[in-house]
Amino acid sequence: MAETETPFVTVVMAVYNSEKTLKRSIESVLNQTYSQWRMICVNDGSTDSSLDILNDYALKDKRITVLSKENGGQTSARAAAFEIATTPYVIMLDSDDCYTSDLLQSVVECAIATNADAVAPNLLIEQADGSYMDWNKHNGISVGSSIGGMEAFEQTFIGARMHGVNLWKTSLVKKYAVGSNAMYCKQNADEYIQRVLFLNCEKVVFSKGAYIYQNNTNSISKRFSIMQLGYLETCRRYITLCTTCHVDKRIVSICYEYYLRHVIHLQIRLFKDGDALSTEQKKMMTREIKRAWKDAVTHKDECRFADKRFPWLYKTASTSGYGLFLLSCYFFGKIKSF
Repeated sequence: MAETETPFVTVVMAVYNSEKTLKRSIESVLNQTYSQWRMICVNDGSTDSSLDILNDYALKDKRITVLSKENGGQTSARAAAFEIATTPYVIMLDSDDCYTSDLLQSVVECAIATNADAVAPNLLIEQADGSYMDWNKHNGISVGSSIGGMEAFEQTFIGARMHGVNLWKTSLVKKYAVGSNAMYCKQNADEYIQRVLFLNCEKVVFSKGAYIYQNNTNSISKRFSIMQLGYLETCRRYITLCTTCHVDKRIVSICYEYYLRHVIHLQIRLFKDGDALSTEQKKMMTREIKRAWKDAVTHKDECRFADKRFPWLYKTASTSGYGLFLLSCYFFGKIKSF
């Protein structure tokens, strides 16, 4: 590939207390076959040595810029980088993940050839046994194929075939991933931003190269806490978003089912992992889940549970009364699958 003198892509990394994994992530960018990149790392109020590590790299490589701010969450940290990005495209990298050496070259070549709003590389997801699930192979995705933004949005939900670790046009993120959207910091806020971006894309193209997602068992998002009630608020935002963007009714029904599934999941987690909460937190979570369940089941006709082994039974058990819902969640929590 003939590289242009002007950098074409900016790698954006939000960093919070990542001293154990940060070097590996940055090294994966330094080792890219494509060299005309810029990288903006935003230290989001880290209390470990992350900022020192970032500054060391910035001193060694002028392509790396470091910002530092008070802790405000991943979306606000990324937004700070988006504000100053000047390249035509941006791509994210979490501070505990990394790229294959050909990722940037692959997505840049694809973007130049197609003028896509978003380019989706492959995704390799680390499994519990140390192996990696190949996203494209698992989902039957062909490199070079493309879909529209609305279809991409739909495919981020139940039985997801779209991930969010994509190359995006900088003009899109400057319009939809900063400001009030960046102020939203509930659970799944980053996925909310990704879905907003998809809704405003015309073309999404699949490319070679892979983002390597490391299985971080200590991730805050994987620990059961009262903060996970934020998933429900984010689900309600999706439903509002569908109305605002005049999304097809079929896709709206998927969002309603997605909402109910999160209610079910949280109740199961409360039964299984509720001892991690204080008495007051348990009461609050119980109250909020019940409120969300009442809200979600008003749209139970929209829910299909088509991927479940017994869809009708799953739906009946989940929507035919609060008592049965609780009993079913307790039962679901006792078995691996249903």
